[in-house]
Amino acid sequence: MPETRLVLISEIDPPDTPVRTRMDDAALAELCDSLKADGQIHAICLVQRGPRYEIKVGHRRFVAASMLNWLEIRADIYQPSDWNGDAAMIAENRCREKVNPVDEALLFAEHQMRDELDEAGLCARFHVTPGYLGDRLCLLRGDEQVRDALHENRINFSVARELNKCDDEQHRRYLLDIAITSGYSARVIQDFVRQWRQNTAPAAAVVVPPSGHEEPPPAADYRVRCALCGGDLDPWNLIPIMIHKREWDEIQRIMREAADPKECLSNESLTERERPSA
Repeated sequence: MPETRLVLISEIDPPDTPVRTRMDDAALAELCDSLKADGQIHAICLVQRGPRYEIKVGHRRFVAASMLNWLEIRADIYQPSDWNGDAAMIAENRCREKVNPVDEALLFAEHQMRDELDEAGLCARFHVTPGYLGDRLCLLRGDEQVRDALHENRINFSVARELNKCDDEQHRRYLLDIAITSGYSARVIQDFVRQWRQNTAPAAAVVVPPSGHEEPPPAADYRVRCALCGGDLDPWNLIPIMIHKREWDEIQRIMREAADPKECLSNESLTERERPSA
């Protein structure tokens, strides 16, 4: 059983692998107000490491108490051999400020390496499904810039997952910039990735007689472009639009006529010739 007593703030160290590496400023301010008004309701959990203590549960309460210049905080103190509560740590935090998926992934990976746990062992320890666990661990194998954007809350987890499905680094970073700047949903990013796959899918094999010199096939251009002007310099201004094909064909016809006055005059002349006489 743990020993419950007051511990000096100066003798406490943050966790080696915190369940949060970033904390929401507004939520932390609310916690400070609660501690000032009601005091400390729940003890934090510490593991004794020689003369010092490592936080296992209650990192946010410790940070808030430090901001309030408290000298002591009430804690349940465990010995290293008695502590097996990291699952409780992450479960408790899920019930409060939402845990960033990258922080979860780092914690899962740390336990996997430290304790040589397989998938079943990790799921049992943290009370998560294999799909949930796999999705988080995939973040650590995915694009570093995508992971950093998720960690900084510039994109959400669903968007990050769709971005990592794009195998081309240059295009993935391009879509990441669009997602950050425009705030596109995971569904829109999914459509962009699908378009990229369609444009880069290998064509059916064609038998070509051997020749002395074969030109390499042109590189596929799968940038997201404006359907009207063809530009791709400001993708954050692009918006998805659903339109019937017949209307789109008519818009394209009007644009071609506007771009080619001769064709426009020719069409007008044809209209005059085809117009029945009075």
